[in-house]
Amino acid sequence: MTNLTLERATAADLDTVLRLLSESSLPAADLDQHIEAFILAKSAGTVVGTIGLEVYGEIGLLRSLSVARSYRARGIAGTLLTAITSSATAQGVRTLYLLTTGAGPYFAGRGFASVSRDTVPPEIRGTLQFSSLCPSTALCMSKAIVPPPHLESTGCQC
Repeated sequence: MTNLTLERATAADLDTVLRLLSESSLPAADLDQHIEAFILAKSAGTVVGTIGLEVYGEIGLLRSLSVARSYRARGIAGTLLTAITSSATAQGVRTLYLLTTGAGPYFAGRGFASVSRDTVPPEIRGTLQFSSLCPSTALCMSKAIVPPPHLESTGCQC
């Protein structure tokens, strides 16, 4: 999509992001604590999409990928996912986790795989998203975004 800009969310964006997440039926009860971890997609100054990332050392929890209904199917979700993945990599994140109740096929098409909730690291299991905001029936998925250290040092590109 042309004329799309990405920027970091601030506390002033809280109500706008809450409305967008509500439109997509995504949980947002703890959003005020994490708003600055979100990226906004704007078209002509209007917020049309968002995505968040909670970082816990080398792991991250991808949160609330949402695009306004009237702007869907224009590549905005993919742009946001690429941007947050780049941000995660720059912050030293090696593996991303997410919970979803309806976007499993979308994320599977972008390299995420289903994982058992029992195998998720305690840092992610301890988040409000994992422990109470998302239903226990939500699909848990993960994706390695940086090769393990033993592959980095050998130059293996497998």
